[in-house]
Amino acid sequence: MNTLWSQTFKSKQFGQRRTVPRVCIVDEKPHIRAFLAQAFEDLGFIAQDCARVPDVDTAVSGVPPDLVVLGLLKPESDVTKVLDVLASRRFTGKTMLFGGRASLVLTALQDFGEELGLAMLEPLRTPFRDSDLQKILSDFLPIAPAPSLPIDVEEALQNKWLELWYQPKIDLHQMSLHSATALARVRHPNWGIIPPSCFLPSDGDPRFLALSEFVVQRAMADWKHFTKTRPSIGLGIHLPMSVLEDVEFIDELCLQLPDHSVAAGLTIEISSVDVSRDPKLVRRAAKQLAVYNIGISIDDVMQESSWADIGDFPIAELQVDRAFIAGSAGDRDKRAVCGLVLGIAERIGARATAKGIETTPDFQAVCEMGFDLAQGFLFSKPMEPHKFARTVLRGEPKARK
Repeated sequence: MNTLWSQTFKSKQFGQRRTVPRVCIVDEKPHIRAFLAQAFEDLGFIAQDCARVPDVDTAVSGVPPDLVVLGLLKPESDVTKVLDVLASRRFTGKTMLFGGRASLVLTALQDFGEELGLAMLEPLRTPFRDSDLQKILSDFLPIAPAPSLPIDVEEALQNKWLELWYQPKIDLHQMSLHSATALARVRHPNWGIIPPSCFLPSDGDPRFLALSEFVVQRAMADWKHFTKTRPSIGLGIHLPMSVLEDVEFIDELCLQLPDHSVAAGLTIEISSVDVSRDPKLVRRAAKQLAVYNIGISIDDVMQESSWADIGDFPIAELQVDRAFIAGSAGDRDKRAVCGLVLGIAERIGARATAKGIETTPDFQAVCEMGFDLAQGFLFSKPMEPHKFARTVLRGEPKARK
């Protein structure tokens, strides 16, 4: 690892934990800045952007970023001005130019930056793939450890750190987009994107109600936006068991549904462990919610199976976890477990969903077994609402090769 980068990065600590690297993206076009910001955030960076030379001066005068990404501004003299600003501020981070593959100007500016004494990375030449960016940054991307202590969800709500990301579910019969699952994330100012395992309170915790209200309000707003592009797209949201007993919460949820009928409807995803604790409550709630085209989806069904003996159980969906899907193509035991769930789903009239599909053999296996829906990184990772709308809703998600 580059010594200067290592020293710069290690000097930034949050308690005993390293902070996430920060990137400043400089370009005059807002859509370019937004696109690059998303690409860097996917790699774990915290991104900020600038459109003008004075903004760059301000950005590096305070807490300087670890990386400045600089597009070919117009006039081109503004690029040299930005490089001069970085040099005059004795910027110790990295600088990376980006522009057309055949640009002679890019090469000249790269030489100019090096003459100024700036630590210049290899230029990012457009168009580029994710692998191109990862290759350039491979020697400089530190691994930030996940926080060892839980994030306080109340603090996250107050500071507006909470976000909803979306991952598509694919209809395996039609090979088309069926629905989207809303997944909560925290964008922490020091740790970056934090998964739910670090901030979800236990069911019954008073803070879970506030989190659930946030999820419903944000998800309903995003869903209404999604249906403008894809009217038939359904939505799945994770909610704790306790909200099914809250009549006011359910009434408020129903009031926020899209005005027009959505073919796939809304599903409330509940852990099978919670369902096994009070199956009668779930059965009663499922019947009431079905009137509003809201179904109950049971997640990780093989964690608990006692509920499966109930004859009258109006469940919309059963989801099989990745633990039983990964490697199922060559594992008879896993295929037997999946067959058991498929049999239960058929008996109670529910959809069967295979989660965590990451390889083509597993995808082929779940198709052969007869699953109705599929979800996993083979199709798409969870993504922010605007990226989901831009990349998924405007075209069918395809399995990655």
